[in-house]
Amino acid sequence: MLNILLATYLLIIGPSLNMWRSLYPKKDKPPRAQMLRYWSMSWPVLVMLGVLLIGSWQAGYTVRDIGFDMPLSNAGAWGLGFSALLLGGLFVAGSIIEHRYTAETRAKNERKLLDSPFPWPHTAAETAAFVVSMTLMTAGWEVLYRGFILLFLTSCVGLPIAVTVSAFAYGIGHGYQSAKQLTASIASAFVFTIAYASTNSLWWLIVIHAGLPLSVVPAALRAYRRNKIEILNTAI
Repeated sequence: MLNILLATYLLIIGPSLNMWRSLYPKKDKPPRAQMLRYWSMSWPVLVMLGVLLIGSWQAGYTVRDIGFDMPLSNAGAWGLGFSALLLGGLFVAGSIIEHRYTAETRAKNERKLLDSPFPWPHTAAETAAFVVSMTLMTAGWEVLYRGFILLFLTSCVGLPIAVTVSAFAYGIGHGYQSAKQLTASIASAFVFTIAYASTNSLWWLIVIHAGLPLSVVPAALRAYRRNKIEILNTAI
């Protein structure tokens, strides 16, 4: 019963609420402290993982059933290798591109990063909290939308439909900012869901999912530091 309720929330209620909130945002909402924002990003996932834990015990699911292949399968090992190469390649490419930027271009990109609504950390304490929150959140969504949903739906409707339903729900759950953003969210959800269906291993997907936003943290901290120095120099 708990698994049915959890699947209903993940596939219908949660995406619908997020879409509604993105289309009809609350006006003049006061900004919250960064730590509170990180907590607000994490606690819903913790609650759903708790429900999944009880539901898995009732249904007899194992950690392997929901994607944590232990010992690591060949597909999982290849996936981890790919994730390391991907993140390493992106880091090298990003470093090369950044060093080729002019000072004006770099300042423009940093301003765009600072002005984004995403709660990038400013301090060491916020960075630690951000890393914990982002790792927990991304791992939790992978477990819920890939490991659990595919396990729950495949026996009922088959793998292709399960992949399609899961990807659409997860993509729509990111809300709507533009047609381009929504299309990209759904497309990336399909990529991750198909990747999991092909390997039955979540480890490498969690590494990629968490690694992409975490890799931006050093750039955000540099941008905040430079911005602070510029403000001090202007005041002097």
